[in-house]
Amino acid sequence: MLPFAARWSSEHARTGRAPGLATAGALILLLGSLLPTASVVGPASVLASHTANPTSVTIAGDLDSEIGCSGDWQADCTDAHLGYDATDDVWQGSFTPGVGAFQYKAALNDSWDENYGLHAVPGGDNIPLAAPTGAVQFFYDHKTHWVTDNVSSVIATAPGSYQSAIGCPGDWQPDCLRSWLEDPDGDGTYTFTTSAIPAGSYEFKVALNQTWDVNYGAGGDPGGANVPFTVPGPGYLVTFSFDSTTHVPGVQVTSTAPKHDNNVEWDGLRHDSRDSLYRTPGGAVPAGTAVTLRFRTFHEDVTGVSVRFFSVRLQGQQVVPMSLAASGVGCYQASLADKA
Repeated sequence: MLPFAARWSSEHARTGRAPGLATAGALILLLGSLLPTASVVGPASVLASHTANPTSVTIAGDLDSEIGCSGDWQADCTDAHLGYDATDDVWQGSFTPGVGAFQYKAALNDSWDENYGLHAVPGGDNIPLAAPTGAVQFFYDHKTHWVTDNVSSVIATAPGSYQSAIGCPGDWQPDCLRSWLEDPDGDGTYTFTTSAIPAGSYEFKVALNQTWDVNYGAGGDPGGANVPFTVPGPGYLVTFSFDSTTHVPGVQVTSTAPKHDNNVEWDGLRHDSRDSLYRTPGGAVPAGTAVTLRFRTFHEDVTGVSVRFFSVRLQGQQVVPMSLAASGVGCYQASLADKA
């Protein structure tokens, strides 16, 4: 779907000067938003800022010598490597360090140059682990940099009728970690956000430990009813949540389309005095010639636009409100072709 733009237009006749520039001073476009003031912001991302995909991920810590490494805290120990699962898009592996208190971090590319600790912080604090008898499963998600284990954290997924749309092999798959609910800040609320779900009506539940053995439905009931949600159309973020204390699943569907929210999106703004789409006629014209100016914003992003003219001859300014010339039209810019 092509992005939508609003195009504002103003026609102004130049007076009192011989052929020359369109205005003797500066042309300033003034935007009006729903609230008295407006800030200009860039688009938000649902992912952490991250580097290129790693070639290896090591669980480096004082448990390494217990799982086959020659010593502890070895970033390049292959016995402590996680494996990358392309289906899940998550690094994971199981080790048996034995009963005890340990600490670890995730070291990338067999080096300490890039590593992540507690709360997904680069170079952050060590992650504590009270290891029980038996195997411990470790996970690292490079999209968020969260590294954890199935002892320290709840491993929760959101299986439902939407999963095939986000890259899972099918729907209602509790073992697909593309719907992994994560808790990097450690507050006990696990979340997963995606913009990949197309328009439609769906249902989901929350399952623990990648099986249906323990799952929660509406209201946090064990094995309870599916939780319904609807995606109205493209350009919506869907955020799934799970409260590990109350076991209540939640879902929020939020439009990412521009709106009257006191934030003017920078990418949508455009005026090019050399482009006939935004100014006609172009170039130098005789005094008294009517000149039409146009300015682009994202559709429904602002409530009004004005243009300010400054005249050297009159030694003053004139602010002219622009009228809405077109709405719901393409942005005429290739880099915005995938924005709705």
